[in-house]
Amino acid sequence: MKSKTFNCFIESLLYTTAVYLVFFHFSSFKYSFLAMNLHPLLIVIAIISLKYGTYMSGFVVSFSIIYYILSYIGLGRDMIIFFSSFEYYKFILMFFFTALFLGKLRDTTDQKIMHLEGEVSKTREDYEKQKENNVKLITINSRLKKRIISSRESIVTLNQIKSSFANMNVEQIYTEAILVMRQFLESDVVSIYSFNHEKNFMRLKLRAGNGRIPGFLQVKKDSVFDEVIKAGAPMEFPLDIEGDSPIFVSPIKNNDEILGFINIERMSLEASERYSYEMFKIITHWLNEALSEAFVKEEKEIKENYLKDTKIFTMGYFNKIMSEEERRKKLLGMDFMAFETKIEGVTPDEVAEMIKGKVRESDFMAMDDNKLRILFPATTAASKELLMEKIASLFHGIEVDFYEI
Repeated sequence: MKSKTFNCFIESLLYTTAVYLVFFHFSSFKYSFLAMNLHPLLIVIAIISLKYGTYMSGFVVSFSIIYYILSYIGLGRDMIIFFSSFEYYKFILMFFFTALFLGKLRDTTDQKIMHLEGEVSKTREDYEKQKENNVKLITINSRLKKRIISSRESIVTLNQIKSSFANMNVEQIYTEAILVMRQFLESDVVSIYSFNHEKNFMRLKLRAGNGRIPGFLQVKKDSVFDEVIKAGAPMEFPLDIEGDSPIFVSPIKNNDEILGFINIERMSLEASERYSYEMFKIITHWLNEALSEAFVKEEKEIKENYLKDTKIFTMGYFNKIMSEEERRKKLLGMDFMAFETKIEGVTPDEVAEMIKGKVRESDFMAMDDNKLRILFPATTAASKELLMEKIASLFHGIEVDFYEI
């Protein structure tokens, strides 16, 4: 803008000075300069006004008036007559109105050009956005087409999996449920929680992926899980950037009683679409029967495999759990830690008393006549030293030497 103003000032000064010199100062017809029908200064004003607009044409008008009055005074004329005679001051009015009219025309044209440039810019932005949306739509349609083509195979696969649940133990059912969710929904984090209606809290059974929802969770009023409990049906929730809340939640029900939840805590960005939620509802409906039976079966299975009245498992049952953890690590990348030590002259009742209230419900401990084993699911190798110190501290007065298995 400053550069444009400077250029207008210089051009106005140069053009009006040139007209003054050519048509008056060096002319032998000086008197005719004051009464030219098409005054050369008026032409200069028209050119500058059309080029720079109303406001900047003030320079050329000012210089034109100055040179016209200098010419008038240079011829020895009286200034009183100048302002009282229309013959002379009409040129001043002509200068002003020519600049105003032609400058306004230029301003209007500039405004239209700016408006059109804005429209062009907006159209280009809309075009780019539409282009991106079209690419996304093509990608989604391509993925949807693939899913539709494989839908018959998927239904057969689900039927086969559902049928195979009858021959699985509880831990295997949980693993298969997670595998199904990840296979069909491209989810990054899937979890299964049990729900204690009387105490109103949830306990993590199994999670695949790095989730942020705690393993033990009190269900608060108006929370995500409270809404699902009230609805008694699968629900979709807004994406939580922090990952503290799931995006899909389905209750695991036995008749009208909610026994737990299966959650999609996070999905790949490409998979987060309406189709995924509809698929989630279908799959969780298919899994509900097996998972609800697993929750009921779990209590019975655990009691049957405890040693006497303790919460220490038989070594046979422990080995089954251990095998399942090894399978989960291979299929889902879920780490675990397991330790063993020789132990003699101590009864399961005495061990149970030592560890009472000091071991998580999700951890597994088993013993036989000469050894004791402890399994920590969902635990990385980074915790090894800390865990060994912790379990060694549980057995005061007993000679134990734990090592990893």
